[in-house]
Amino acid sequence: MAFLGIDLGTGGVRCLLVEEDGTIRGESSCGLRRRNVAVEDNWSEQDPDEWISILESALNDLFADPANRRIEAIAVDSTSGTVLPVAGDGRPLGMALLYNDMRAREQAERCEPIFGRACSPTFSLPKILWMREHLDLPGDCLFLHATDYLNSWLMGSTEVPTDFTNALKSGVDLEAGDWPEVLPDVRLPEVVAPGRRFGFLRKELRTRWQLSGEAVLVSGATDSNAAFYASGAARPGDWSSTVGTTIAVKGLSEVKLEDSQARIYCHRHPDGAWLPGGASNAGGEIVRRRFGERLPELEATARGRDGTDHLVYPSIRRGERLPFAEDSFEPFFVGREEDEVGVFLACVEGVSFVEALIYELIESLGGVVGENLFATGGATLSLLGLEVRAAVLQKRIRVPAHPNSAMGAAILAAAGFHEEPVGKWSSRMVRILRTIEPSDSRMSYYRDRLAIFREHCYQGLP
Repeated sequence: MAFLGIDLGTGGVRCLLVEEDGTIRGESSCGLRRRNVAVEDNWSEQDPDEWISILESALNDLFADPANRRIEAIAVDSTSGTVLPVAGDGRPLGMALLYNDMRAREQAERCEPIFGRACSPTFSLPKILWMREHLDLPGDCLFLHATDYLNSWLMGSTEVPTDFTNALKSGVDLEAGDWPEVLPDVRLPEVVAPGRRFGFLRKELRTRWQLSGEAVLVSGATDSNAAFYASGAARPGDWSSTVGTTIAVKGLSEVKLEDSQARIYCHRHPDGAWLPGGASNAGGEIVRRRFGERLPELEATARGRDGTDHLVYPSIRRGERLPFAEDSFEPFFVGREEDEVGVFLACVEGVSFVEALIYELIESLGGVVGENLFATGGATLSLLGLEVRAAVLQKRIRVPAHPNSAMGAAILAAAGFHEEPVGKWSSRMVRILRTIEPSDSRMSYYRDRLAIFREHCYQGLP
């Protein structure tokens, strides 16, 4: 059996055909000609007709191989907060406003009572209100998230649901799993959990590509949530840390974590648990910018060092969101610039120290952090970095083979087809590429270094 995950990202579409054991049977992709067709500053738009064009092109390539034509189920993910107006027959009535479009500032202020907190103009609900107020739209206009729009094309009907991860920025009540009564009078799809059957691929497309199998359509998710399902984290206490340009964490919790400072916010997992997470300004960007192509050489040299007396807060910008929220925070550097290897080691340690402070915060809010952490992002290419993280955190670091959104969508497709928990199919389909066990030999060194790092952070806070 094979399951198709479709990922609509900022730059294009990716299709991944995955078997039940996680084997990749086939994949294809197609890029957009223009990532932003808007002409105004701070506006960000894409043409939904081009989405369909590139999706057709990618699927044509995938199904050119007869071995890829048996599809049991399909699920789609896309960027969070991207939304567009459509007519009753599914035709787009305007451009899609992307996740980073900033035009709806005034509408965002009006939406704050609905969300019960600050509302960003990048959220989909303010953009829906802006379109209602500035575009010539019919009264029965339907607003679809990008995932919903691709699903409507695949099924040949606008009678498609949205999932609660995409609906979050449109004002859904996660506790009730439905739209709240206080929502403005706009037409939105029914809300379901990710990984739920809702229809079948339309006959015209099945005939065009000579497909066999049921081709069940399954509700999808936002790209970040889909990537989490592909990380391997599947049980309460499991956390996924993505270290790339920045550090982002997300995990499974049996209780909702409440954070008055909004450093941690909660999604919902399809299986019912809460999905708290957040993002830091710190991460690997400082390492890449500072050392560039010399990283392999520095990592090899650093292995011969017992440690470093330098301290680096690994961020290139003022302000921080996590593990503390403070706009005035200044990243610090303590040490000698001429000791390049020592500075490199301090950057690697700094990423791990920030990660440790994030998990300390999560535990202080009532979260449970288990023994396994699932690592994704560009930093997983550094074995030294993984070893330092395991030693600092005293956790087992597990690196999945295919931690991308399209894989997460394929996992949703499998769960929906079998009508079983998403966590079960995540555990079954995610292959672990590498496992790093925590070392006890340098525990006291890292404990002392973390204490000094923590103190420097607090000194930089008002």
